[in-house]
Amino acid sequence: MNLLLKNACKKKIIRLIDFYFAEYIANNNPAIMLIAACVSYENQHGHTFLSLNYFKQNCFFSQKNPKFIKKILNSLGNTHNWLNCIAECSAIGNGSVITPLVFYDNKIYLYKMWKAEKNILKFLYEKNIINNINIEQCFKVLEKLFPQDNNHDQKIAVALSLIRNITFIIGGPGTGKTTTILKIIIAFIKTSKNPIKIQLAAPTGKAVNRLIEVIRNDIFNRELNEKEKKNVPSTAITIHKLLKIQKISQKNFFNSNNLLKLDLLIVDESSMIDMLIMEKLLFSLSKNTKIIFIGDYNQLPPIEAGFILRDLCYYYQHGYSIDVLLILQKITKCLILKCNNNKKSFFISNNICILKKNYRFYENSGIHTLSKAIFYNKKEIIQKTLNNQIPNVFFFTVKNNQEYNNMIDKIAKRYEYYWMLILKKEKIHLIIKEFQNFQVLCILRNSEFGVSGLNEHLEYQMYKKRKIKFFNKNEKIWYVGKPIMITKNNQYLGLYNGNIGITNTSKNGILQVSFLEKNNLTKNIPVDILKDYETAWALTVHKAQGSEFKNIILVLPNTSSRILNKDVLYTAVTRSKKTVSIYSKINIFIEMAGRKDEKERNFNII
Repeated sequence: MNLLLKNACKKKIIRLIDFYFAEYIANNNPAIMLIAACVSYENQHGHTFLSLNYFKQNCFFSQKNPKFIKKILNSLGNTHNWLNCIAECSAIGNGSVITPLVFYDNKIYLYKMWKAEKNILKFLYEKNIINNINIEQCFKVLEKLFPQDNNHDQKIAVALSLIRNITFIIGGPGTGKTTTILKIIIAFIKTSKNPIKIQLAAPTGKAVNRLIEVIRNDIFNRELNEKEKKNVPSTAITIHKLLKIQKISQKNFFNSNNLLKLDLLIVDESSMIDMLIMEKLLFSLSKNTKIIFIGDYNQLPPIEAGFILRDLCYYYQHGYSIDVLLILQKITKCLILKCNNNKKSFFISNNICILKKNYRFYENSGIHTLSKAIFYNKKEIIQKTLNNQIPNVFFFTVKNNQEYNNMIDKIAKRYEYYWMLILKKEKIHLIIKEFQNFQVLCILRNSEFGVSGLNEHLEYQMYKKRKIKFFNKNEKIWYVGKPIMITKNNQYLGLYNGNIGITNTSKNGILQVSFLEKNNLTKNIPVDILKDYETAWALTVHKAQGSEFKNIILVLPNTSSRILNKDVLYTAVTRSKKTVSIYSKINIFIEMAGRKDEKERNFNII
């Protein structure tokens, strides 16, 4: 087994760290060595545990090299008893003491992942209390915030956040999550007797920047008096900065021994939060802190292991307990029919609200139709997409070099008006807005069909059309009109990961990049002092998560890959408000639309 796994490293089926971990704990037991290597490898690919069935179905390492995997399995024999093997291994425990691996409920975990899961469930269980509220006051506040009863789900979401200590508010693109955040802040301020400390946070700098835009909304001036406005948070922050998590050690300054003193914490884009960060966050909050998670679990999963939002929201279907149901109906006057009769899941299902009504797309819009087809795997709609029978959704095949070059040419032509505004030296805020009219998205970074290839080919095509005049500045290539995206937060310049700006010259002839801010104002940064950026004609879908564009062009890879799944496709399609143009091989698009996320649901409390 040792030799076989070494060869697996050479073939890049597993990582070197997986091999060393397996070798360290296996004590020359080939089956344990294989188990440890699998658990370590799959954890890096997002799995918090592996079920026992994983080791019985002849499909290891995400089917990366099935022939070699079969060779490894054959080395153990066809009648290998995995349960006996696990029971006899001192490196695998049941969680009562610290061991490298934990076997629990027919699942095998790394100890840290098992502990994190148990701690999160424990936190949810202990927070399972209904807050004492002034029902009449809450009713009046909600009636004013929702004067017309056409925001049924949003109203319930705000009400639920008032009566629960932890709330998960889930909604797809355009379902009013931003509006709900604003109204939650107002409702908490209006119903609090004393001044309260509210903090907004998100996993990424780009999501933080969107939250900062949210809290500049004029609704606070309309709904709050001068004294109440002092409670409105002045800024937002990343989760890592909130907890003061160190880059290398990943230790956090705020923890169970040094708690954050907040009254309310609102976390946006929660689908990006992995298992270990969720554990750190929950156990850094003081006992009286209310926490609200906002997100869409149909979007991309976290980079690290554990899709917490999707795992927890599985229990939404169980409904509310009768006591929570009655209070919600009293303060909202909304009829809520779903009652939970399964007491075991109360402590999860009582905290969830789903926003269903879509304000971005009409029910019969092409983007809404396609996004639903991807979510529910409706093959007939997918086929209609391929035949260009879905309104505002356009499909183009890219099977060869000629079709690839045609794609580049078509995309470049979409920028004709953008270059005309630059030539006419229009105001920079108008140029930025024109660039924001549509965005090229892709899946990969390094490929002809990825960020690097698309940016390079688009630049060259625009150069051939005499739109671009290259010049060298500080050993870097620049040109007027070059779009760039910030890739790392810079608090001194006030720039965040994901900010997109356009290169231009100031009145004094200084080359600068301008970033659009509120009221058509721009932040102008000389290129000499800019760091951590990349060209932004094309972005990855992952970088675009949480953003919204009028129109998008989606370029899919020309070869199959395990990262091509419906979550990525759904996230990409729903970034657009008006049109989606898809460039792809037919088989790649069909495969992507039909491939589910590989991760198993973590929590199994029932």
